[in-house]
Amino acid sequence: MARKTTTQGTMLPSVLDRLIDREPANRNEPQSWRAQSMKELKDSVRRDLEWLLNTRRPPIEPPESARELWQSVYCYGLPDTTGLSLRSTDDRKRLATVVELAIAAFEPRLTHVKVSVPATAPATRVVRFQIEAMLRTEPAPERVYFDTKLELASGEYAVEGEARAR
Repeated sequence: MARKTTTQGTMLPSVLDRLIDREPANRNEPQSWRAQSMKELKDSVRRDLEWLLNTRRPPIEPPESARELWQSVYCYGLPDTTGLSLRSTDDRKRLATVVELAIAAFEPRLTHVKVSVPATAPATRVVRFQIEAMLRTEPAPERVYFDTKLELASGEYAVEGEARAR
């Protein structure tokens, strides 16, 4: 669902962003919390992608008879990927697919998601990859790129922000 823009060309923040109190000591809420610039929207998507990628879902998949669970908080996040060998082409494709499916299921602001995981040097402890997608905005969607890295030792993902188009 695309979010509405205001007359100033800003977008309404997500419900989560409206609930987060960045200044808890300030009792007067500024008018700016009601609108979000494109940069703030991209920062919000980056933050939420990082949360999604760093959340592990349970190892037990829901039964086929409970299809609604696949779109619920029960399946939020990625499956455990620590057993993947990222030197293997098949495992890199598997990682890209897992990330694409998680984003498609749980980040509705992004469509047409494509994850590219290039081959890495054998001694590398960090795998860098790129997430490319269309960001749902008004009046027209915008292509975005996020440079992302996976620390192999910790299994932690870092979405470093929007990259330049390549």
